[in-house]
Amino acid sequence: MASLSFLSTPSSSSLSSLHNTTPSSSRIFLRTPSLNVRASPTKLFSIKAQSAPVLTQDDLKKLAADKAVDYVKSGMVLGLGTGSTAAFVVAKLGELLKTGELTNIIGVPTSKRTEEQARSLNIPLSILDDHPHIDLAIDGADEVDPLLNLVKGRGGALLREKMVEAASDEFVVVADETKLVDGLGGSKLAMPVEVVQFCWKYNLVRLQELFKDEGVEAKLRVGEDG
Repeated sequence: MASLSFLSTPSSSSLSSLHNTTPSSSRIFLRTPSLNVRASPTKLFSIKAQSAPVLTQDDLKKLAADKAVDYVKSGMVLGLGTGSTAAFVVAKLGELLKTGELTNIIGVPTSKRTEEQARSLNIPLSILDDHPHIDLAIDGADEVDPLLNLVKGRGGALLREKMVEAASDEFVVVADETKLVDGLGGSKLAMPVEVVQFCWKYNLVRLQELFKDEGVEAKLRVGEDG
């Protein structure tokens, strides 16, 4: 440890020992006392800088899904959405049911795909006819604008999603940052419109005529099986 000594203005008898000093000046000296320390062997430490982990889109979806499930309480009737993000919600619900952290919940699925996943996780299911009042619906979105307007339906379950969510007291939208847009259509992907099979060609022509000035092309989207 070093000590500090503050020397006041030197007297005339001591001026000869202080060079380049004027009578009005003061000086601060840093004095280091002698240390009697036995040297120890040198130890080398290796320090590795670790960068923050890079989150994938699936990681972001899972984080958002886990946060949404925080709103679920035991005894609720839940609307179960459709899509890649909603699938993380269903998986989390199955996990919490298995551990006993959630009990007595009933799910109303919005698609055959969600129904199959929920059944595989032993989540009790029902339909709107039997449970017309839903406490909470959780679903994803294809686009979210700053006013929280949504584009939904690219997962092919728009009609059932709207019916279930309209019957819900609360609706939680799960979306990662890749879904955020300045305005609807900002992703430049197709805008889903769900129609009935009856006269679908007629509706296709009507839609195309409706937006012909924008150069819109309407297409029928079919499943993998045609």
